[in-house]
Amino acid sequence: MALTTQQKTELEEILDILGENLSITEAQHEAAVNSYKAVGNWLTNADSELANYNPVVSPQGSFIIGTTIQTIDPDGDIDLDVVCELNGKKQSWTQKDVKELVGEQLRKHKKYESILDEEGRRCWTLKYRENANFNERYHMDILPAINTSGHSIIKERAYINLSDQKIEELVLSITDKEKVPDYYLSTDPLSWYLSNPFGYAIWFMKSAENVKGVRTKTFSLNESVKPTPKYQKQRLPLQRVVQLLKRHRDIMFKDYSDEDKKEKPISCIITTLATHAYNGEDNIIEALINVINNMEKFVDVRLDEKTGQYVKWISNPVKTSENFADRWALPHSKRERFFKDWIEKLKLDFGIFNAPFNRINLSESLKKSFGDAPVTKTFSDIGNNMRILTENGNNNVDRNLGLVGTAITGLKEVTKVQPHKFFGNE
Repeated sequence: MALTTQQKTELEEILDILGENLSITEAQHEAAVNSYKAVGNWLTNADSELANYNPVVSPQGSFIIGTTIQTIDPDGDIDLDVVCELNGKKQSWTQKDVKELVGEQLRKHKKYESILDEEGRRCWTLKYRENANFNERYHMDILPAINTSGHSIIKERAYINLSDQKIEELVLSITDKEKVPDYYLSTDPLSWYLSNPFGYAIWFMKSAENVKGVRTKTFSLNESVKPTPKYQKQRLPLQRVVQLLKRHRDIMFKDYSDEDKKEKPISCIITTLATHAYNGEDNIIEALINVINNMEKFVDVRLDEKTGQYVKWISNPVKTSENFADRWALPHSKRERFFKDWIEKLKLDFGIFNAPFNRINLSESLKKSFGDAPVTKTFSDIGNNMRILTENGNNNVDRNLGLVGTAITGLKEVTKVQPHKFFGNE
């Protein structure tokens, strides 16, 4: 027996509020924005060798496409990915020079020196733990990059119409210390590893905004990137789906060993496959079921020209020569098996959506998939919303289905829920 229309409506509300509770808070958002703006200002310091190239630090990844989620560990750190974009460089600078110059400038700042982690493959990482402040618990991965296209994306005017810019004009050259000997020798950014984080964001948002229904646009890509990004509470169905998938993954692998956790499905694979599978559904529940059932179909098999072997391939949609699943083929890698295990767990856990439910068994099922705290808060939030509606005389109950809310107004078996009135003894 399939879900009724009313149950779908109720489930839609539950998943939307759950996604909201999994999102970073406005305070966390503002703390992150202030931090990367401060880093950008420091890298532009007049004493910096980078100053002449107008370095600007801008967010990339989940932060600008609205899919960042809280960690499952209440004391955990959120990952914040940013790009340090330089408009050009000295002709003699190699990848190593650019990377180290950014690192050196960070070390000249007393605070940044104290929170700077060991050098990563492509990034420098600042580990924020401001006086144990909950809002400042995150890792800021700073990716040094050179803009050689002549189409700068870092100026204020460019943010006004980022969604309208041509994706190929947003390519950046980045450093990669594993690419030897180029990392030490190459001075030509066009021969470096090319990345397009802002092009990816445009690709994702165009799919997210292509909703086949009456749902209005609730998230602005331009506002999520511009120098003073606006915190946005609402999300489109695809954004919510990606948040829910990432949280389910984190819960599934939370008890794995530290080494195995490193091989769980990575966020760019989840986001890319979900976007391919999304079919413009105007509600979260139908979008989620469709994505779960179809995302695996977008894993290709291709001939790896370097090894001559056929491998699983998940293309970067804005750079098809890049395989997001390249590490699946590494010796002793568990990544492909873990991905398949996760897909099967998704189908098993969300089978409850294919049959009628009551709030108790739904709540328990969701807790197993997303964790106790956010699910408990979600049902509490819904209860509070219903109480307010009841007190205002706008709430209704379907006597047969046991559903409460404004969405079922007009049904034959609906009774108005009377507000509580408490009278003390006179």
